[in-house]
Amino acid sequence: GRYDPVTDLRPDVDLTQVDLKRSVSRRHARLVNTSEGHFITEEVGALNGTFVNGTKLVTGRPHPLDDGDKISLGMVKLVFRV
Repeated sequence: GRYDPVTDLRPDVDLTQVDLKRSVSRRHARLVNTSEGHFITEEVGALNGTFVNGTKLVTGRPHPLDDGDKISLGMVKLVFRV
């Protein structure tokens, strides 16, 4: 997500400096590591979408991640590494 100057909320992974067009929501997605593996979930209100390897995620539904997966949060492109 991005830093929120009104509430002073800072996400665990702050994309403010790389998201110059402000396409990432303040709380865009959540990455979790469980005993079953790594997962990403798009948060409610992520307006510009979350994609893994070009497939749009369904809001609120965890999607498994593998090493090398390409993640798009709005206009920000990332590669997931374990």
